[in-house]
Parts: sequence; C-alpha cells; structure tokens
Amino acid sequence: MHRAFDSEDIIYSVLKYLEPKDSKNVAMTCSRLAGSVLDILWSEQSSLIPLIMCLPQDTWEIKDDTINLTREPTPSERERFRTNASRLSVSGLVLRRLFEQFPPATLFRNLCVFDSYALRESSSDLSLVRKFLSPGLESLMLDVSAPFPTHEVEQFLAALPIEAQGLRQLSISMDDGATAFAVPPSFGKLSKLITLSIHRADVCLTRHVITNIQQAQCLKTLMLSLCGTSYGGGVMALELSSLENLVLSGDVLPQCTHFIRQITTRQLSVVNIEYFQPASPMDITVFMESLSTSCQNHASLKHIYVADTTNPEDTDLVISLSSEVFRPLLKFTGLLSVAFGGIGNYNLDNRFINDISDAWPGIQELKFASCRPASCAVTFTAMVSLASRCRSLQSLYLTCDATQSTIIPQAEDGTERLWPSQTALRELHLGHSQVSEVARMPYILAKVFPALSFLDWHHFFGSFNIENSSEKALEEVRYQLQVLQNLADPDDHDNVDDSDVEWEDSSSSEDSEDSGYLDDDDWM
Repeated sequence: MHRAFDSEDIIYSVLKYLEPKDSKNVAMTCSRLAGSVLDILWSEQSSLIPLIMCLPQDTWEIKDDTINLTREPTPSERERFRTNASRLSVSGLVLRRLFEQFPPATLFRNLCVFDSYALRESSSDLSLVRKFLSPGLESLMLDVSAPFPTHEVEQFLAALPIEAQGLRQLSISMDDGATAFAVPPSFGKLSKLITLSIHRADVCLTRHVITNIQQAQCLKTLMLSLCGTSYGGGVMALELSSLENLVLSGDVLPQCTHFIRQITTRQLSVVNIEYFQPASPMDITVFMESLSTSCQNHASLKHIYVADTTNPEDTDLVISLSSEVFRPLLKFTGLLSVAFGGIGNYNLDNRFINDISDAWPGIQELKFASCRPASCAVTFTAMVSLASRCRSLQSLYLTCDATQSTIIPQAEDGTERLWPSQTALRELHLGHSQVSEVARMPYILAKVFPALSFLDWHHFFGSFNIENSSEKALEEVRYQLQVLQNLADPDDHDNVDDSDVEWEDSSSSEDSEDSGYLDDDDWM
C-alpha cells in the first residue's frame, strides 16, 4: 500500500467522499482502512438500532415495537458493542435497560452533540438525559415537559457546569415553548458557553436573565423567544461584553425592545428581530432609538434584520414610517446589511437616501420590503445615486418615484455624464415604484449597473385584488433592459420568454414578497 495511506488525515480526506455502500465495501475488503471507514460510517446515527444489531440475535427481541434484551452479553460481545458505540457522535432511540448495562457517558466516549428529542417519548426524562452528560459534550438541545417539578429542572441545570463543563452550545425549551423559562445562576458558570438559545423566556424576568448570563464570559450568540407583558426593569443597563449575535422573537415588538434597553454591548455584530403582531410607528421608533443606545461600539454592528410576520391580508392598516424613524441607525458606520420586512409603510425621502451612502459606505444589502404601499418621496435619481456611490451594494429593495425625468449629473462643459459604473449590484426590487418613460430607467440601469441580473416589483398595489398601476410600464422596463444587455431580441417583443434568458427567475419570490414579507432566504 502506498505510504500516503500511513497518514490518517489523507485517508479521511479520501474516504469521506465515498457513498455509504462503497464505504461498506472498503471496510469488508481492506483491513488497513476498515477502522477509518467504520469511524465515518458510525460517526452519526439517528437511531441506536444499528448498534443494537451488533449484538447476537439471541440477546435481544422486538416486542410491541420495543427492543428488549433477552440475555446478558458475553465479555467479547460487550467489547464489540463498545467499540462501535465509541464511534457514535449522536444517539437516537434509547432503551432504559440498555443504558443500565451500558452507561451512555462511558459507552459513547466521542459523544459531542446530544438532542433530547432523540429519546422520543423519554425526551423529557431528566434522569435519563443526565446520563448523557460528560466533560466532552459540546452541544445540548433540551426540551423539558411541564409536568416535571421545578426543583428537578433546577437540579439538572445546576449540574451542567459540573458534569458537562465543556458545553459550548445550549438550547432549552420548556414544554415545547408552552411554558416560560427562568435562567438559573448556574449558566454563568459554563465558562466555555458561546451559544445560548431559550424558547419562551419570560420578559418579566429580563433583568434576572441578563444577570445570570453575564458571567458567561465567552457567550457570543444569544437567541431568545420572549413571552409576557410586564416590562419593568432596572434603571442601569447591564453589559454583555462578549455578545456578538442577538436573535430575539416575540409576540410584539415592545418585548424585544424591553430586552435591548436592559443591555449594553461593545462587540455586537448581528441583530435579528422577529415579531408577530403589527407594531405602531411609536413602537418602531422606540426600538430604533433603543438599539442605537444599547450598541455602544458603532463600528461593530454589521447586520440588522427586522421582520413583522403578521398575516398581510389587512393591507388597509397603515403604519406610516418616515425617514426620521430610521435615522438613529445612521450612526452605525460599519453596517453591511440592513433589511426590514413588512414592518410598515415606508415614507422615505431623498435626504435620508443620500445620507445612507455617507453613513454606510460598505453596505452590501439594503432592503425596505413590505406589501404595504406608501407615498414615496424618493426619486429614481436619488436611488441610482445611492446605488452607484455604495460600491459594494449587491441587493437593493426600495420603492421610488420614476415618473419624472431623471436628473443626470453633468460634466463641467454642461454635457451629461452618467454616474460611474457600479458592477456589484445584482438584485433590484422596485417595490411599489411608479414608472414613466421619461425617467429613461432601462437605459440608466443598463449603463450604470451592467451586472444587474434580477429586477422585480410588487405586482399588486395595496389590496391583493388591485393590480399595480405601473405593472405594464415595469414589464416594459425589464424587457428594454434585457434588450440593452443583449438578453432579448428587440424585434420579437411579443414573444419574449423570460425563461429563455439568463436572468434569475423572479416568479419564485413573487408569492413571498407579495405576502408582505420575504422568506428568510429571500431577504435575510
């Protein structure tokens, strides 16, 4: 055998690309590679059935969909079982009697990720879950059912820093989110914890939650699903010094705002907010101001995502959002992406749009997405100026007024001189933009943004039954743009099929965008 196969790294780099059936053949034909192949085959399992089948058939039986041990395995049979078990990184269907003979902590010596759901009907049996705790466990996902006494839950959580001190990721849900959860002080003792996710954290205990996770010095990602209505809290905000990613969801936006007002951060990079009932203009204004105060390092924040996932059929509801609502965010000079989905009726103006290019020079994604229309004072001229000045901007979602002649920059001799070509922009969504031929939109888009490959808009205005009055004009813009990009035949206007050109298909995103907010893959 070639001496290259003396290196385990080389062997693994080759074998990891094999299909399972091919890996099985290698294990059966080459003793030198068998161990490495078996490590890969056994590394992840969703069920313990294959492991149990390693025991002789006379040691177990299936009765009433349950696997029962019928006799004690011999020492050699135990060793074979342990050898294969040590290769597992995730367990599945668990039998209590099996673990009485084979304790999980010693049986699965390489276990680093454990989801209590793998225990199926025993997923909330804390005494059984506790058997899987070990110093090598790095990720634990736990769903605790409500019938368990509070003191048992507290005892289990208090044991984590002692029995699973290597935990780096922890996700907890009480009764599948039906019960609020209070963070215990022991979480602060998980010195290696970098990601904490809690489903249904009581907003009434916000101060308590922050105090008990403050001591987790390595915590970088905090994900909370909030519940409750009382927003009382301390006067002084508490610092989460290492936090980089904050993901909050709540029934209403003020729940998220309340939490943000209780903390300060210096390394925060990502803010992701989702709420499920419409927020008032005042609620949104307070949120923006609170975020600008909480994040004290204005250069650290890179991504802001805020989405209202309300059923958008009530399009008569008007949530008027002027440029002043968003101005507090202009202080964050390092932003790379800003995306708002369905939060209201945007009434932006040219001055705000012009200020964006100065405040966020490195912006790559900018989206004011909503099915809710509004009178827009942003001109097509201002939009083009913004996109051309932000040299890294790749995706833009903005409603503009393109019913007037576009004001093109002029050279010193008075001749027109287009904005400098910007080759980063790939996607442009015009929302509820109104368009006229006098704006010369196809010509300007083709010249200034030569890499543009996606152009779309809202096909309905306000109500789902009212077609956008600029629909035909926008379709003509897209066709003329394709002609200028040599993607369509100028002499075959009526027979143009968008599927025949090399544009991205915009129809797939039409449903999600017209429904008032974009799917995560579309706008997040």
